[in-house]
Order: sequence, then C-alpha cells, then structure tokens
Amino acid sequence: MQSHAKKMNLSEFQLDSVPPGTKQRLHLFLDYLPDGGELKFPAVIARGERQGKILLCTGGVHGDEYEGPVTIMDIFEELDVSTMRGTFFGIPVLNGPAFAAGTREGGWDHLNLARIFPGSPTGSPSERIAHGFREYVVGQADLFVDLHAGGNRYAIKEFAGYQIRPGELGLRQKEAAIAFGLDLVWGTVTLPGRSTSAAGDRNVPAIYVELRGEGRCCPDQLEKAKRGVRNILAYLNIIEGTYPTNAPEYCFETVGEESGHLQIEHLSPTSGLFVPAVQLWDEVEEGDILGQVRHPDGAILAEVAAEKSGRVLFLRTLPLVFSGDCVAYVLELP
Repeated sequence: MQSHAKKMNLSEFQLDSVPPGTKQRLHLFLDYLPDGGELKFPAVIARGERQGKILLCTGGVHGDEYEGPVTIMDIFEELDVSTMRGTFFGIPVLNGPAFAAGTREGGWDHLNLARIFPGSPTGSPSERIAHGFREYVVGQADLFVDLHAGGNRYAIKEFAGYQIRPGELGLRQKEAAIAFGLDLVWGTVTLPGRSTSAAGDRNVPAIYVELRGEGRCCPDQLEKAKRGVRNILAYLNIIEGTYPTNAPEYCFETVGEESGHLQIEHLSPTSGLFVPAVQLWDEVEEGDILGQVRHPDGAILAEVAAEKSGRVLFLRTLPLVFSGDCVAYVLELP
C-alpha cells in the first residue's frame, strides 16, 4: 500500500507548519510496534487562506467503526482552501492497530482506546496513542469532534453527545452538539478515560457522534455524518453556511453515575444466538422482552427483559453472544 504522505514525529508536529491556502497529508509517527512496524496515524489538513478557528475531527478510535474515517476523507477532499477561514484537521484512523485487526480494541494490547486517556508515553501501543493525542494534538484545536459508530456487533440510534461541564466550555459543547444536526442530543456526566475527557482537560470543547454501525458504511449514514461536519465547519465560521441553533425534540442531560456508558446493562445471562424482538428506537416498557438467547439446537435458553422503560438506543445485531455481553441499551427519556 503506497502513500505519498509526509512522515513526521508527532512530538514535533505543529499546525502552524502547514502553509495557509494548502492541503497536506501527513503520517504522524509515535513509536515502533513489536513486529518492527510503525505506530503512527494519518492526518489530513486543509488550511484556509484566511486565519480562523481550527476544527479537529477523529475517526477510528475503535477499529471496527467505518463511517467516521470515510467522512473525514470525503470532507478533506471537498474543501476549498481558497474560501476557508480557518483549518480542518482530520485524523481518519486514530487507532491503527485496532483498525488493522478490525476490532474494537487494539490488536496488540487489546485495550479500548476510548477508556484509557490520558495514556502513557512509555506504555503499550494504545496507551501511547492516547498520550500522544492528548499531549500533542487536541490542544491545538478550537473544537474537537470524535466520530463513532456501533461497530461490527451493534447498531445504534444516531446522536450527538457531550460531557456536562460548567461554564463556557459546557455551553459551547451543547451548542456544537445541536449544530451537528441530528435529532437526538444527549449530555452525560464526565466519564474518565474518554477522548472527550482528554479534550476537556485541555479546555477544548468536544462532542462525540454515534452513527449506526453494524460493521457497515452505508450511504445514508455517510451523508448524515458529512452534513454534520459541514454544519460544525459553518458553526466555527470556517466555511459559509447555516447550521441548526434550535434544540431538537430529544435534547436532554442525564447525570447518573454511569450515564453514557452503553455496555453495562441488559447483559446476556448465557451464551448462544441472540435473536432481538425489538428494533432501534422502539418504545419499550420495563419487563418487555428485548430478545431471546437460543441454543444452536433451537432451545430457548433465556429471555432478556427490559430493565427500564424508554427507547432502544443500542442493540446487538451480531447473533453470536457470550455470557455477559451487552445485548441492548434502553434510554430513559425525560
């Protein structure tokens, strides 16, 4: 696989080194992997002829989420630097080892990058990525958007989320989440280890976006994601355009201890084949059956009932399930 991108040590990278009115592709190098390969991630930078805000977008924090990487590639290609006031800084695949393995976690250390920020400069590959991103990347941005999806095993209702924070930082994050333009905006408590937590530590407003997933990269999802990034570029006045300013119908905050952590409820009591009885965004009542776990011989081993009332935000779409795997998340609506 050939690329003509310029290689640079991440610790030496500065956006100011990119000339105004140009586009550049870079490979930002962190370290070597156990097999001698390079631990690095690609960056695409479109710097407008006029000074302005800097939007940082990342994809591929999890290696089985594909809408984000393609969205960043496409936005970079379509931008016209001659009309831009500011900079688009995209990292299509932040977690190269996980992307190469096609898994949620890192292929070498099996760590979830979205749980280990701020990382470590002397740790495993995932820890080094987290540290490098926090120390040398996110602090250069005026706003950070982290694009996620349901991955290979799940589907998720699209939404823009943010961590609840006080003051101007919190207000900017909520504004940006609304500006992205999805019909669900959800603020949750500040959980440690997230990329958005790393941004908050550097006083950089940050939102995350969830797209459907299922290991796919469907055109309708790409259009929603690209429209959202364009909205954010307009929100920052980097490009001309309009963006939503009024909150959608579903726009609220929840402050439970684990709010925003989707994988902690509705765990399968056994292994087998999970057959859902509901679809994404269905309304359910506490006690409704979300699905069955079946033995390969057809016997019903267990039924998974809704632990609360609300809407199905997150649903396992890979039938193979092991004991303790999450099969659904029900979002309580105010």
